[in-house]
Amino acid sequence: MLIGDIKITDKNKELLNSKIDMALVVKLLNSDISSYQIGKAIGVSSGNISRLKNKKRKIENLNVKTAYLLSEYAKQIGIK
Repeated sequence: MLIGDIKITDKNKELLNSKIDMALVVKLLNSDISSYQIGKAIGVSSGNISRLKNKKRKIENLNVKTAYLLSEYAKQIGIK
């Protein structure tokens, strides 16, 4: 399926149909879970996660995919 010039794959459909819970993302980033552990679990560099945790990178500047992965990981590990 195409939307404009963008091909929508099954993986992209999952992103489009999901809800990103930014409150969970914030709770995850404020938790005691290490940047390394989060990064390894979601496939994002621990440096990027560390910059988010240390407020050197703004959460508002996250791309959709990373926000989605953080939100889903927070749900997966039971953060509420």
